[in-house]
Amino acid sequence: MDISGYRSSNPLEANIAIQFIKRHEKKLAVIISTLFMLFAQMHINAKHFVGDAGYYWDLSSFIWDLSLPQSYRGYFYPLLLSPAKFIFDTFPGAGYLAFYASQALVFSFTLTIFLPYVFTGLIGGQVSFSRRLVAPACVAFFFPGLVAYPLSDLPALCLIIVSFTLILSASKQSKITNALILTLLAGIAAYGAYNTRTIYLFTTALLVMLTPILALKSKPIVARTILTAAFILGAAIAATPQALINLKHLGSPTPLVISNFNNTSLFANQLKWGITVQRYETGYNAESGAIFPIYYVDPTGERVFKDHDIGEAYATIPWYFSILLSEPVSFLKIYTKHLINGLDVRDGDPYTRIRSKENNFLSIASISIAMLGLFCLASLILRSSRPSNQIPPGAIWTFTILLPVLAILPGAIETRFFLPLHLIAYCSIAFGLSIQYIKSMSIKKILLLCAVYFAIVVLSYVSARESISNPVYEVPKEYIK
Repeated sequence: MDISGYRSSNPLEANIAIQFIKRHEKKLAVIISTLFMLFAQMHINAKHFVGDAGYYWDLSSFIWDLSLPQSYRGYFYPLLLSPAKFIFDTFPGAGYLAFYASQALVFSFTLTIFLPYVFTGLIGGQVSFSRRLVAPACVAFFFPGLVAYPLSDLPALCLIIVSFTLILSASKQSKITNALILTLLAGIAAYGAYNTRTIYLFTTALLVMLTPILALKSKPIVARTILTAAFILGAAIAATPQALINLKHLGSPTPLVISNFNNTSLFANQLKWGITVQRYETGYNAESGAIFPIYYVDPTGERVFKDHDIGEAYATIPWYFSILLSEPVSFLKIYTKHLINGLDVRDGDPYTRIRSKENNFLSIASISIAMLGLFCLASLILRSSRPSNQIPPGAIWTFTILLPVLAILPGAIETRFFLPLHLIAYCSIAFGLSIQYIKSMSIKKILLLCAVYFAIVVLSYVSARESISNPVYEVPKEYIK
C-alpha cells in the first residue's frame, strides 16, 4: 500500500508531493481524519441530544461542584464534556459547534496517531499515511452516531488506547522519572475508560498485571514494580472524585461505578436479558423527538427462558452460570447470534430513523470488512516471530483490548458495544494486510481461504438478516425486568 496514491505525469512533481506527505504524514492524517468526523456529524445532523446522549450532555453541567444527581453514572466523561457544555450554555447561538469540533479533533488524533503506534507496537504491521486513514474512515462511515453524539463508547475506547500508548512510551524511556509520569498518566486514562464505560473494568484490571510482564519486560524488576505502582496510583487518583461522589450519595467511599437495576447488578441483568433479547436498538421519531425501544427476540432464548422459569428469577452471576451449564448447546447458539449481530452494523446511528432491515448494504459491507479484518488479524499474529512454545504477545494484547466485547457478548447487545472488535478489524486490514505475504502463499491456500471467507460472510449475513426480520416494540416484561 503506497503512502499517497499520488500520480502525476511529471516525475519531479510526484516526488515533491510524496516527500511533502512523508514529512507531514501525521499532521495531514489528523486533518483529513477530522474532516471524516465532521462529515459524519453533518450526516447525522442531530438537532437535539436524546436518550443516553442527552443524559451525558445534561450531566456535564453538574460536574464541577460535584452536585451530580443520585442517578448519575461515572463522572469522567461528563467532566470531559464540560468545556464544550460551558461554551454551549454561554454562547447558545453557536449550537453544538464546540462539541463537534473538539470531539472530532480528539477522535481523529487518537485514531491516526495513538492507535497506529499501539497496534503496530503490540500486535505488528506497518504504518504509512494512507494506512493511518483506514480506521478513522471506517469508524466515521459505520459508526457516525458515535462521532456525532455524546455517547460513552468511543471516548472510553480512546481512553484505553491512550493508556496503552503511555505504557508503551514508558517502556522506551531511559529516565525513570519520565517513565513514572507516563505510567501514572496511563493509570488515570485506564480508570477514566472504566469510569466512562464500566465494561472496561476487565481491561483495566488486566493491564495492571500485563504492564510489568509484557510492556515493561525490558526493565529491571525493581523498576517494573515501581512503574506498576505508579500505574495503580494514577488509577487511584482518578478514582478519588468517584469515591467522594459515592460517599455523598451512597454513604460509601467506593471507587467503583455502582450500576444497579432494581437493586440488582446491572451486569447480571444484562446477562439475563441477553437470553431472550439477542439485539436491541433505540428508534427515533424525528418529528416528535421521541425515542422508543426496538427488540429482536431469539426463539432459542425464549424456549430456555420458559423451560427454566427465568421470569421471576433474581439475576446473579452464579445463577446465570448454572443455567448456562445446564444448556451449553443452546447458549452457544445464542452467543453465536449475538456475535453475528454485533458484526452487523446496519444501524450506524444509535437513534435509528430508518428500519434496520432496509439497510442491507451497510449490513453486508460491515460484516465483510469485519471478517476480512479478523482474517488479517489471525494472519498477523500467527506470522509474528516468537518461540514456538509461547503464546504470541500480540494474541495476549488482542485479548486484552477485546475483553469488553467478550464480557458483553452474552448480554442483550447493541452493535456499538462491539466497537473495539470492529476497530481491531479495521487496524488489522490497515496495518496488517501485506501484498508480499499474499504473494508468498500458494494458489491452493489462497483459494481455500477465499472459499472459507465467503462462506462465513454469506452465512453471517443470512443469519443477521433473519435476526432482524421481526422487530417487536414491546416484549413480555419478565424478559427485561
